[in-house]
Amino acid sequence: MNLTTRREIARAADRCLREGDTRGALERLVALVRSAPHDFDARLRIADGLLAAGQTRAAVEAYTAVARETAAAGRPLKTAVALKVLGALDPVANEAFGALADRYALGAPTLGRAVRLGLPDPDAEVPRDAWLPSEIDEKTLLASALTVARSREGLPVYPPTVAPIPLLSELPRDAFARVLRAVDLVRVPDGAVILREGEPAEAFFMLARGTVEVARDHGRTVLARPGEASVLGEMALVSNAPRMATVTATSDCDLLVFGRAALASVSGELAVVAAALERFVQQRLVANLLATHALFKPFDDAQRHALADRFETLRCPAGTTLIRKGEAGRGLFVLLLGEVRVTAEGELGEVEVARLGGADVFGEISLLRSAATTATVTATRDCTALFLARELFERLVAGVPALRAYFENLAELRTIDTSLALTSSEEVEVLI
Repeated sequence: MNLTTRREIARAADRCLREGDTRGALERLVALVRSAPHDFDARLRIADGLLAAGQTRAAVEAYTAVARETAAAGRPLKTAVALKVLGALDPVANEAFGALADRYALGAPTLGRAVRLGLPDPDAEVPRDAWLPSEIDEKTLLASALTVARSREGLPVYPPTVAPIPLLSELPRDAFARVLRAVDLVRVPDGAVILREGEPAEAFFMLARGTVEVARDHGRTVLARPGEASVLGEMALVSNAPRMATVTATSDCDLLVFGRAALASVSGELAVVAAALERFVQQRLVANLLATHALFKPFDDAQRHALADRFETLRCPAGTTLIRKGEAGRGLFVLLLGEVRVTAEGELGEVEVARLGGADVFGEISLLRSAATTATVTATRDCTALFLARELFERLVAGVPALRAYFENLAELRTIDTSLALTSSEEVEVLI
């Protein structure tokens, strides 16, 4: 057997499983685990191979071993995958989500700072002695695969604490367990489109195994390549907006799907899940804002977080007027989620002069000029915004010249845009 990298062998094993070549898959997967016992993806796929080979009892033993090891090793989404497959074979296995909740749900004594065993290097080569003899018979191969999947040889004693799961560890124990029992497991091949830009959002996903690519503009602009434990598609679901990007599998993937239909089956926990999801989305948006927005550029990390703490979070249903023309400016708004419509009064009536979305700021003109507001800003969709009161804004721009320059430039550009929009609307009316 030629030496190849772990990545190449894993891809070949996935391809064998898709094509029904369980022998080819198990030969490769056994080599992966024998050369790196902490390759839990390969252990999980051995269980898949045993199931595909009709060895249901052996597969159950392998999935059970994977669930036990990954829960202790701080890889709980892989645990969830194993338990979802086991639950399809025997519904009694769904009770094990309670034990997973005891370890990872909100308030669990095991949650804390944790150092996880690193994943095997995908570019490392697998030595020849990790491979089983090529002439091995099928019965011996199946037995060897089960032995490898269950073996603790080469595995460490795990730390007593585990790191929280993004989003899920914000749920109380019962909600955690019931939600995981209700969600769906979807297993997609390399190249499959998971989410498509522009489509309505009916679910969000957690990536338990594999890698994906997030891109906009029909794949022309790659935004990110998330890996294990990433949350996908949550922002569009929370904002009730179309998908903002396309997510494509760049390897075979296992995903937990939190769909509206599945969550409706745990309606008692729906409010808890929705609140946790909203908090999670807001935390991600604020983190992105702190890292990338010009508003926070003049500050170091500690100052950015201190400034962010001075902002108040506002949740505004569609139709809410955030700023009304002619009133005194209350403060600065930074839009996290949703969309607002900016209108101004021209000679021929109200004219829309702008639509603002995520990360846009507004309200700065009246604050800088100590004058009444020049436009009305209305939420066209449910919105979440950060708000900095007038007094704090004035102190901020007085103390940081770079920020004053940023806002003055922004105010000047917006004044010009508004003037052009009003002039254009009057010209159209004359033509009509």
